[in-house]
Amino acid sequence: MNDQEALQKILNRARRALQILEEEKAGYGIRVPVDLQIELEEKQKEITSLETRLSQLQGKNPSSLPDNLPRYTDVFVGRQQEIKRCLEALSPDDRGWGVTIDGIGGMGKTALALEVAHLAREQALFDAYLFASAKTTWLSAEGVRQETLTLSSLDSFCREFAKGLGQTEIVNMNDATARRQALLDALRGRRALLIWDNLETLNTEEREMIAEFLRKLPTPNKAIATSRRRTGESALTIRLDRLSETDARELMQAKARLYPRLAQELKATRPEILTAVYNAAGGNPLALDWTLGQVAYKGCSISTALERLRNAPDSADLYGFLFADTAGDLSDNDRTVLSALAIFRTPATTVALADATGLVVREIRVSVDKLVTLSLVNDLEGERFGLHPLTRTYVRAALDGTESIGTMPLVGKIKFDSAAQRKILRYWVDYAQKYGGAGKDAYQNYDKLEAEWQNLEGVATTLREMAGIPGTLKDRQAAQMLIDLENALYNFLWFRGYWDERVRLGEWRYQAGKALNQWTDAGWGAYNVAWIHYYRAETEQAASWAARMAEMMEQGGSRLEKAVAIKFEGQIAQQRQDYAEAERLYQDALAIYRELGEEEREAIALNDLGNVVRSQKNYDRAESYYKQALAIAEKLGNKERQAIFCACLGLLALDRNRPTEARPWYERELALAQEVGRQDLVADAQEGLAEVLEAEGRYAEALELALAALEIRERLRDKDLEFSRGLVERLRGKGG
Repeated sequence: MNDQEALQKILNRARRALQILEEEKAGYGIRVPVDLQIELEEKQKEITSLETRLSQLQGKNPSSLPDNLPRYTDVFVGRQQEIKRCLEALSPDDRGWGVTIDGIGGMGKTALALEVAHLAREQALFDAYLFASAKTTWLSAEGVRQETLTLSSLDSFCREFAKGLGQTEIVNMNDATARRQALLDALRGRRALLIWDNLETLNTEEREMIAEFLRKLPTPNKAIATSRRRTGESALTIRLDRLSETDARELMQAKARLYPRLAQELKATRPEILTAVYNAAGGNPLALDWTLGQVAYKGCSISTALERLRNAPDSADLYGFLFADTAGDLSDNDRTVLSALAIFRTPATTVALADATGLVVREIRVSVDKLVTLSLVNDLEGERFGLHPLTRTYVRAALDGTESIGTMPLVGKIKFDSAAQRKILRYWVDYAQKYGGAGKDAYQNYDKLEAEWQNLEGVATTLREMAGIPGTLKDRQAAQMLIDLENALYNFLWFRGYWDERVRLGEWRYQAGKALNQWTDAGWGAYNVAWIHYYRAETEQAASWAARMAEMMEQGGSRLEKAVAIKFEGQIAQQRQDYAEAERLYQDALAIYRELGEEEREAIALNDLGNVVRSQKNYDRAESYYKQALAIAEKLGNKERQAIFCACLGLLALDRNRPTEARPWYERELALAQEVGRQDLVADAQEGLAEVLEAEGRYAEALELALAALEIRERLRDKDLEFSRGLVERLRGKGG
């Protein structure tokens, strides 16, 4: 029996089992036991997994197969015993979570992991093949710096794997712990292969968190982790050492088949010289690859390349030497491309590199061909290019003016023009400004920002480091670009659930604004931080940042900006249930908005006044305020504001015990909220409709909506989370 026949039989059995479960479910009517529902869902996942694997064996390459495996090398030789052991560890019969591949730098850990993954794909061992690499670090005068905004690198991995599985709801979760658990739940019943690359770049705590996650990985999912350090128990550990001399000779011949000049040199070189090259490289595949690149592209003889290799410092920082020696002969265009790739956090196409650098596509191709040959750049599928993490480190060090890495001097020999780096940073700030903002239709472009968030995130961190904040200002231009970037992104971060990131970027804008004595920018940064704390009902933190905003606006804000600060103080007072003070502040802000002709802000203030008087059961005044606000929003065509004001009118109808009047308001809110993509408003509308159904005695339908809303609230850590939980429990108590 071949593999296809065996898999087809397993699939047929699974389908029969699902049919039995579905018949059992039908016997329960609408009250299906939870354990049966879970068993049904897992069986359905199992069938989907089997169908995907069977399609692979049939050569159909199903579109449902999540697969982002890159090819990092143009040739792969040797490691046959290691490959065999890895594939055995990835079998469902092995009880471990997979394989850890460790060893010193340059031994080919990533190449082996990808080779094993590609072989597993050929054998259809899994229903998903997902690769993600740890965020890298760079060197500066102060030491090693992390280039990520996220609180945990494990969370970054979880985002990438969830994105690869098409689980956008998991990607958009705001709570890292919840995202971690949701990813594990999504993997149950599946058979995915997850590759965790370059874990040596993380600190001990982060590596331990990943090890704990991998111990909980549901079977038969498997993982491959590459690191210079061991990454936890319950897995096979492959320690990569030097290539054998036989495999090294095979590598030389494989590269020679790609480069005619190298083939000529190898043919003319005595065997003992080739042995000397192997020994000088220590069997290190990357060092060998670099040496062969000197011959293939730079025109060296093998003997000359050997002498260069022998000059490497006797230290673990071999790549520092290799990079410095190679980069010394790069052209200005080559360095510009390297500078660009050091800023890109995702593989870049030649077109994107041309847009960012101002070079023409032909010039980009000439440079990347050279950089790939010299092993400084990875040539990926689809004419995309990226830097090896270690190469990125050295480029960043050169750009920052670091004088040496280890014993190898950088400045003087490697002259990278920081203007090229600034041009790339400006490219990404301009990109954010083009597709970001807070206009009434801005949300329609947010998918473009989502797709490039990893790049935008890295740019923000780079700009902060260059600016020197917090602390003594080092670079005014970088500080201004950071302000521009935050201003372009804050509404996107709010809509898409990147609330922690909005807090972080808002703090940085506040610090940059103060450093530049730009009080208005500092004030808006403080406001964007305070807003998230307010929406999480973290009242004292919100009040603290609101006070900073007011202080900044008092120093340099316009009359309008001072009014915004006044209104926000009113929101803080209302959250503290000081309704009289809240109403006074709202009225003060409203008067200024009307005086300035700020209709949108006038509508917001009217709505806030409606909320205050409704809290005091003055329903007629509340209705008047809400309808005035809604009329303005309709006039301006602002769908987000219309959704908010409809929600308030729906809530008012429920307060008056008029559920029939509430329904159309909540239905309108839900449609608008889904259109503009604000998840908290979707949850609000779902809860409102659930309360309408509750009043009608339709508890099961109400509970379904309430649970959907609760899921959103928990992800956002929203201020109304406790209300959502209470609504769910109440509906369950009524038989929902």
